[in-house]
Formats: sequence, C-alpha cells, structure tokens
Amino acid sequence: MSIVGRIAGVAILAVAFLQAGCATTPEARFATLGPLRTALSTSPEMLRLRADKNDAQAQMALSLLYEYGQGGLEKDPAQALLLRHRATVQRGSTPISIYTPGINGKPGRVSMIFVPRYDVSPGQAAVNAACAGALARSDRSPKGVEPCGGEARYDQLAASWGR
Repeated sequence: MSIVGRIAGVAILAVAFLQAGCATTPEARFATLGPLRTALSTSPEMLRLRADKNDAQAQMALSLLYEYGQGGLEKDPAQALLLRHRATVQRGSTPISIYTPGINGKPGRVSMIFVPRYDVSPGQAAVNAACAGALARSDRSPKGVEPCGGEARYDQLAASWGR
C-alpha cells in the first residue's frame, strides 16, 4: 500500500472516530433525530411531497411513519424499507486534498480522495429507528431511552407519538 493510501486510510478513520465520539452525547443523539422529530410534527401529505422531490430527511421521516403506522398511515413495512433505503443512499462525494511531502529528495504531491456524502447516514437512520422503536414499545428502560437522548428528550418525543 502506498503512503498516500495509508494517509488517506488514517484520515478517514480519524474523521469516523471523531464523528462517533460526538454522537455519543445525549445532545448529539437528539440532534440526529431530525427525521423522527419531522415525522412527529409534519403531515404525511407534506412529507410525501418532499420525499417525492428526493428530500432524504422527509424520506426517512415517512419511513418511520409507515414502519409504525403513525400519523394516520397504515403499517407498510415494504414501503418503510424502500423509503429508508432511498433516504440513506449515497448522495455524491466530498473531495478532500491531501498533501504528501517528498521523501529522500523526491518532490511532494497532492492527492485527492473522495469521501461519500449522505444526507441521512446509515448510522443516523439506525438511531432514529431505535428511538422510534422504543417509543412504539413504550420502552422507558435506560436502553430504550438512550437512543432518544435521555429521559427528558424521550418524554418530549413520546408526547407527540401516536398523534
């Protein structure tokens, strides 16, 4: 493996590690629940219009409504899975340039790596699904409220659940 490949690999792992660390705080977890909060505060008709325009947040929100039969919609696991897949699909990439200094008198060079970009990451989708599942089961155990960002945030979301 070339030095550029090693540096790119380390850079990607560092970014993933830092993002994972940030997502462990209750505030960060609650911030990732945008699709669930949208699902609980927006009409299914409005979500459908936005989802049809390829809005990943709306697709994920509508997916949660179909999965648990919320917002006046019937449960439709197939539609929920389809919408969740559409929401979490890669939406392009972000170019990052890396400078590799020269070694032993050789000139340095700039390389580009392309990091996948997601509007709703698979991890964010999993957190939203876990919190929605806890709300659907009325699971107030520590394991149930943890994906929702704690008891207070769980209570806020539970007040809107089943509308």
